[in-house]
Amino acid sequence: MFINNHRWDGVPFLLKAGKALNKRRAEIRVQFRHVPGNLYRDKQGADPDAACNELVIRIQPKEAIYLKINNKVPGLGLRLDQTRLDLQYQEEYQGELPDAYERLLLDVVNGDKRLFIRYDELEAAWDLYTPVLHQLEQSQVQPELYPYGSRGPLGAHYLAAKYGVRWGDLSDGADNE
Repeated sequence: MFINNHRWDGVPFLLKAGKALNKRRAEIRVQFRHVPGNLYRDKQGADPDAACNELVIRIQPKEAIYLKINNKVPGLGLRLDQTRLDLQYQEEYQGELPDAYERLLLDVVNGDKRLFIRYDELEAAWDLYTPVLHQLEQSQVQPELYPYGSRGPLGAHYLAAKYGVRWGDLSDGADNE
């Protein structure tokens, strides 16, 4: 999916979802591209794309917001490192955080509608996805099967590679906490 305006021109929005994947996770990842003519490209190691700046908003489990940025290591030399600016809700806010469904049920009981979508939002979503669903039905597209407990369909990784991005499940262990 693409957003049709000059600011987001050519920026892909990729969604990966499935059941029985190797990890239960919901997060939003924004991977920033390297600028053309990057002066430090040779200092970023063998895979400069693996060292791109990235904003991650983890919804579940262990709610967090963090920003991975490349920075110069202090000193006289020129060495780059990747630093993580990290807000982990469980560490910052002591006490038990309610599960997402607990929160929604409490809002229903209290009559609070702020976290629920309005009718016009629902209609806009159907206007967006109905043509896609019709096209899939007409083309008789079959879902790509994948093994239980895997990282999902192999085609998802080819899709990510086509746009030069990485899925979060391929990241280093620090992202998988």
